[in-house]
Amino acid sequence: MQEAMEKYGNEVRSKIISNEFIEAVGIFDPIPKRKCIRVKLARPPINIKNRQFRIIKVEDLEDYEVFIQIPGEKSEYDFFVWRAVYDDGNLQDLKIPSHDDLGRMYLNLKAEHDLIEEYLINATLRFIRDRQPIKTIITRYFSELNQHLIKRIKEFLLTLKWIAIQEDANYPPPNLGSIYSLSVYAILEVTNDLKSIRRIIRFR
Repeated sequence: MQEAMEKYGNEVRSKIISNEFIEAVGIFDPIPKRKCIRVKLARPPINIKNRQFRIIKVEDLEDYEVFIQIPGEKSEYDFFVWRAVYDDGNLQDLKIPSHDDLGRMYLNLKAEHDLIEEYLINATLRFIRDRQPIKTIITRYFSELNQHLIKRIKEFLLTLKWIAIQEDANYPPPNLGSIYSLSVYAILEVTNDLKSIRRIIRFR
């Protein structure tokens, strides 16, 4: 992750600031089935087989946005996921989120409210494994929460969405792909320990 951020970070930041990106906000809701990911990515507006350098905005939560960067480096379907945080309209933080980062988001969210503590793992499974729409997830589990907490849950889930799509693009069935990503959160449910994530990543 660090190598990719150093290699591409300045160019990605420059293109985001100057609005030199393709708009595709809300694409893939619900997430396509694992076996269909490569086919869907090959279609407009992503056109993943075109390996020319491009930035595509895929999620917009006002002061939190998710972009994908083509090309990635693992396969002809690979891409990098970037998350951007803004303050008063100005880009403050830009990075490629790691499993560690998402694990931290997950644990922090669970500490915010009893409903999140109880249902975040269910929401994560329904969203990534079962491919349910984000609106269905929020309505089913979190409709009683305030808008600030709902937004933070969306930030986590919509970032994880693109990590999962990336995993399925690089490791399609019969490989584990996004199922591997979900194992991180199953382990966190038991351990509440970020070190457990690092053990899983090490033995992939």
